[in-house]
Amino acid sequence: MKTVLCAMLVIPLCCLAESRVSSGNASARLNFRVTIPPVFRVLQSTPVEGGIDHRVWTNMKSIVINGTDYRFARVGEARLHLPASPRGDFIIHGL
Repeated sequence: MKTVLCAMLVIPLCCLAESRVSSGNASARLNFRVTIPPVFRVLQSTPVEGGIDHRVWTNMKSIVINGTDYRFARVGEARLHLPASPRGDFIIHGL
């Protein structure tokens, strides 16, 4: 037990010899960049009079569909009503 105690007293001296004050300086800078791709998922579509109601999930605050900008109050799940297209097709931009 006495040997272990003596060894523990010597360990800080070894470390002190390696890291003296003002013996050298080191600095580092670490940067992270996180890229989150845009997501727009249609969870449910319900045909209604004059168009289609969609329950969607998105991580964007706005999306352009058929040249119309639709804005959401918050990121996450939202309801979106799209009026019926005369030709029945939609063009989605910005995804």
